[in-house]
Amino acid sequence: MKIVIYQTSDLHGYIYPTNYVKDQPLGFLKIASYILKDEKKFDASLKVDCGDLVQGSALTHYLSKQNINENPIIKGLEAINYDVYVLGNHEFNYGLDYLKNAYSLVSDKIINANIKGLPFDTKPYKIFEFGNFKIGCIGFTTSYIPNWEQEVNIRNLEFLDPVKQYKKYEEELKDKCDFIIVCYHGGFEKSLDEDMTPTEALTKENQGSELLENFNSINMILSGHQHRAFITKIKNVICSQPMNNGQSFSKIIIDTDNKDITYELVDVSSLDNEIDNKLENIFKDTQKDLEVYLDQVIGEFDKDMKVDDIFLARLKGHPFINFLHQVQLDVSGADFSALSVFDSAIGFSKKISIRDVLINYPYPNTLKVLSITGKQLKKAIEKSATYFVIEDKKVVVNKEFLVPKVQHYNYDTYGGLDYKIDLSRNFYDRVVYMKKNNKDISMDEDYTIVLNNYRASNTSIYPAYEGCKVVKEINLDMSEVIIDYIQKNKKIVVNEKNNYFIKS
Repeated sequence: MKIVIYQTSDLHGYIYPTNYVKDQPLGFLKIASYILKDEKKFDASLKVDCGDLVQGSALTHYLSKQNINENPIIKGLEAINYDVYVLGNHEFNYGLDYLKNAYSLVSDKIINANIKGLPFDTKPYKIFEFGNFKIGCIGFTTSYIPNWEQEVNIRNLEFLDPVKQYKKYEEELKDKCDFIIVCYHGGFEKSLDEDMTPTEALTKENQGSELLENFNSINMILSGHQHRAFITKIKNVICSQPMNNGQSFSKIIIDTDNKDITYELVDVSSLDNEIDNKLENIFKDTQKDLEVYLDQVIGEFDKDMKVDDIFLARLKGHPFINFLHQVQLDVSGADFSALSVFDSAIGFSKKISIRDVLINYPYPNTLKVLSITGKQLKKAIEKSATYFVIEDKKVVVNKEFLVPKVQHYNYDTYGGLDYKIDLSRNFYDRVVYMKKNNKDISMDEDYTIVLNNYRASNTSIYPAYEGCKVVKEINLDMSEVIIDYIQKNKKIVVNEKNNYFIKS
């Protein structure tokens, strides 16, 4: 018997092959249409989604604002008979009521061995029988969620250590199964080879490597969360992770007769298949309503501020960045602002629609205002300054922000002050000056800074904010804050003056 396993992860609500600005070779409809035809070549199939499914795109933002009885994204996956769902960390972004509404339909298919207190019943693992061959799938979600998520969205939930939980169920799975698959919304914290050299801080955010080091009963790890693209064998265990937004998916074929296993990561850009009409019909009405919603014009700038080169924008500053700081400072009343420019950022034309805002800021982050000293502000800017290095007399991105996971979002710019960075100096001694209103910022004086909830709570990346008092919380998605600001001001003058200078 030949069994084919298809794995998606981190789809983030990318259904159609578009980012709602231009067509792109990605998305669930392309993947699902391929699977419908391809699975007919095999005796049986197993379809697994490893989380971050219902958040992260213009579509998911729109759905979160609607009163819907059935989430069309889940409905789409059910139309091709997905067998297994794992919750991702972003599933919690819209709150537990939204989570319950989205996933209740398939709660019997959710495998969850490490989250206690969910608003529906789940099983830690499921066993699938294919003749005499039994495959056991156990599900885990990164236990690091409390470090990012707003407390109100995970109230009364407990996130247990996946490694400890696997140990709890290992003997059961070994007794009942011929083949054990760990379905994990989390990634690998060490190199993808036998050496397993740490490639990031060992915070327990990603524990795929730790699972491999501690257990020899696992046959396969289907992972996610890191937005990497690989499928390989480590210690004779097949380990995979498809690229985010439906850019690729995992395909594994098990021949139960000769025990042969083949595997590949399928790049969606390589598919030339047509989208299945029946599948597309599930989303047609929602897509039509979404397009109308996205095209609403809400205000205008006095000139374009398109981001043509995001690297140069981060390095030299940009009116688009100035605008985002302007919004954060206005809504918060803080002294300073910190923010990262997301990879999706394209800037704004003169006339601004809701679509423009959501493309530039697709994440449902909220804002927090922290109390900090001038010394802590300098420490934060010094961390950001490690993003750039000089190689062959050129400014490039530090590889620590690229490997093993691309982390441009961990580079922040700062508003509400003028500052200078010198890249020729050593790390953490690069800030030349920090001034507010032409006066040096005192290292000992107390100030306030506004930043998103992810940055405020994930102090392993920015330890400068550890223990800082939360002065204020602004519990509106940043995209909503931007929309409100534009609608309130209607005609906005673009600020073209850069407030920071990075010397190479």
